[in-house]
Amino acid sequence: MKNFIPVKIQPGFFITAAIIGFINSFSLIGTLIWVGIIFISVLVHEYGHALTAKLFGQKPRIELIAFGGLTIPEGPKIKLWKEFLVVLMGPMFGFLLFAIASIILQFPITNTFIRAVLGTFRFVNLFWTFINLLPILPLDGGQLVRVIFESFLGSKAWKATLYLSLVFSILFAIPFFLLGLFLIGAIFLIFAFQSVETLRRMQNYSESDQSDDNREKLKEIEQLLVMNRYQEAIPKLDLLIQKTQSGLIHTLASEYLAKIYFDRGENQHAYDILAPIEKNLSKEAKCILYLVAYEVRDYDKVISLSGVCFQEKRTVDVAIRAAASHAVVHNIHKSIEWLKTAKSFGNVDLQTITKDTAFDSIRNEEAFQSLFK
Repeated sequence: MKNFIPVKIQPGFFITAAIIGFINSFSLIGTLIWVGIIFISVLVHEYGHALTAKLFGQKPRIELIAFGGLTIPEGPKIKLWKEFLVVLMGPMFGFLLFAIASIILQFPITNTFIRAVLGTFRFVNLFWTFINLLPILPLDGGQLVRVIFESFLGSKAWKATLYLSLVFSILFAIPFFLLGLFLIGAIFLIFAFQSVETLRRMQNYSESDQSDDNREKLKEIEQLLVMNRYQEAIPKLDLLIQKTQSGLIHTLASEYLAKIYFDRGENQHAYDILAPIEKNLSKEAKCILYLVAYEVRDYDKVISLSGVCFQEKRTVDVAIRAAASHAVVHNIHKSIEWLKTAKSFGNVDLQTITKDTAFDSIRNEEAFQSLFK
């Protein structure tokens, strides 16, 4: 259908909604009612974004994910004032739901159950509208601030918005924790950590990131990746990496290409792409570099990334690779500590794992042999 706005719902949306519902009701019926309220509220909110984007000639699609929804506009870039309205209409549609519920509650509804449901619906939409307009990324309020800043700060708008987002995330997390609303407080802390991580990565910002053409090419490639059209994406990624040379887009394109090669088992290709830009990589990409560095026998690289990768992915495989790399360089103490970490996962056959030749240099050490007693 030509005018159809596609909506995709991830299972995590209903799981999160059910958790919120149960925390607020402690009953099955109450949980189901809360799930319904959250579903309607979030969907209408996203339609506020999507219908406005469609009015301005874009092709939006909606995804309902854990902790909320996303409206993803596709098509030509729109002017900043139009983008401002697209962002604003989400909270406004939510406020409209609050207003409708408020009007209905003015009627003499005698059924206490219906009044209670309408009251909850009214509160949820007012509360969510208020929260969503806070100047915090990725909330709509943060996006509105970013659009305003972009009108006079240009390429510096994102960084300024992120600093503001970080401050407000912390300021709002504290009172929610003090009020005992730990879930909401934790969400604001997550927003703060996201701002810090994005600011860290923006230290790599370059002139190539300001190019609309580079941004459009990256979006085009991301669409190909979503559709699993990797063969088409590879040459486009190569060209974009060569064109940009440095910056966020360069790093993202490099990470995408390395991930494709890693999934194909082409470890040397992935290593050659990621190793030169290690300091700019996301944690996920650093874990890929960790794994491929082991395969190409750059054990010093594995050792340097072992802590970061284990924090990101606490798996026995990460621990074993760290233990083996330390064994190769004859760091007995560290190798034993990593083997103990691997053993702590349970159901780990260290006898078989340590038959690898990497452990030959420490095999006769007493500390090593004590692991099997």
